[in-house]
Amino acid sequence: MKMNLRYLLLGLIVPAMMIGCQKPDTPQDDPTPDPPVDTPVTPTPDPEPEVVLAPEIKSGDCVLAPNHYAEEFVKNVTYPDRDYSYSVVLDYHGGYNGQLAEGESVNNDKSSEYTLRWEANEAEGKLRLELAEQETGWSMTQDISAGEYYVTINNLTPNVHYTYKVSSIDNGTVMTEGNFSTYGHIRQVFFKTRVRNGRDMGGWLTYDGKMVKYHKIYRTGRWESSTMANSGKKAMIAEGIKAQLDLRNTSDVLDAPAIDGMDFCAPLIETGGDSMLKAEKGDKTRQCMQFIIDCVKADKPVVYHCSLGRDRTGTLGMLILGLLDVVEGDISKEYEVTYFSPRGWSIASSETYKTFQNLRTTWAYKPAAEYIWAGKYPNGTYEFNDDKNSPDYTPFSVRIEKYLLDIGISQADIDAYRELMLTEPYADLTPAE
Repeated sequence: MKMNLRYLLLGLIVPAMMIGCQKPDTPQDDPTPDPPVDTPVTPTPDPEPEVVLAPEIKSGDCVLAPNHYAEEFVKNVTYPDRDYSYSVVLDYHGGYNGQLAEGESVNNDKSSEYTLRWEANEAEGKLRLELAEQETGWSMTQDISAGEYYVTINNLTPNVHYTYKVSSIDNGTVMTEGNFSTYGHIRQVFFKTRVRNGRDMGGWLTYDGKMVKYHKIYRTGRWESSTMANSGKKAMIAEGIKAQLDLRNTSDVLDAPAIDGMDFCAPLIETGGDSMLKAEKGDKTRQCMQFIIDCVKADKPVVYHCSLGRDRTGTLGMLILGLLDVVEGDISKEYEVTYFSPRGWSIASSETYKTFQNLRTTWAYKPAAEYIWAGKYPNGTYEFNDDKNSPDYTPFSVRIEKYLLDIGISQADIDAYRELMLTEPYADLTPAE
């Protein structure tokens, strides 16, 4: 006997609840009774996709601040000063290293992400996160939707102690609070946008053991409204950034800041490397460094960028850190951290020639650094002592100082910049293995 199995099963499983279903057509030669007319066909909804959260931070934890691939490179590699004969960054799993599996994408320019969690209670209304660093004095707030049970945090600063609290905006009820610490060697920043290859220039050590301050100067790839989500803009504002230096040329440079109200400078730089340092007898570079120094003096955290945050940005980064007496081999290593950003930033998608890889041995770090070491600057030639064993040896920082004086930066501004940008290093909080 033929049976209409679909309706028979539904009649057995689904209890009669509603009246008035449309009777389906039944073949005339099928003696099987029709299903009851009061049995609706109710589809079973697909299960909600599981929310995959970043690892949870609990009070008292110590967590890694940067991406672990970039951290391994910075922690383990030491480059000698003034030796650009080799690079090892391609031995690390970067944004593109020629060995990615099919369909694989990596985001090694993003800092580590974590979540703070609590018991959800929609009756408490909208919530607010308060996050603060004890060592730097930096703090931020972030509003959270009613009924939420977690918040994601990133862009953490290495080797500092944080306090956090999530509470109701309406009545102050505390959902969770506590403290945690961080460790690591660099501070990567990602603002929930397509602004890639971002990092804080702080944290690097000088020859005499001082440390560059965090939350003062940032480098990234392109900054523009078309690549910024509203959430990203809010994150940038919460970070405290107040100024933008656009190093791009006429084809893609902005004529106003990407975020309204920020100080803005765009000198029109064609290319990086020693060409950038020489352009118009150094005037383009003078405009860049003067803007950076003025922002530091005015306590306005500044971001600088070109299109990819690679060559023009890297050349200026050499001056920013070199003037502070950061170890020159480490400055070249900082240049190579761009390798951990995706293809299109670390290696431009249309550029496969080796000089377009972000290597200290090629373009643009090597020619820029060798130009500074040599002392033949746009407006004068300087005699430097190259004997490292001599008490009169001329260090990289003094050569950069001479270059900046040569192109028109004042000694007073150089001295003020150094005073404002250096601090004692924080304690290494790396957990014991």
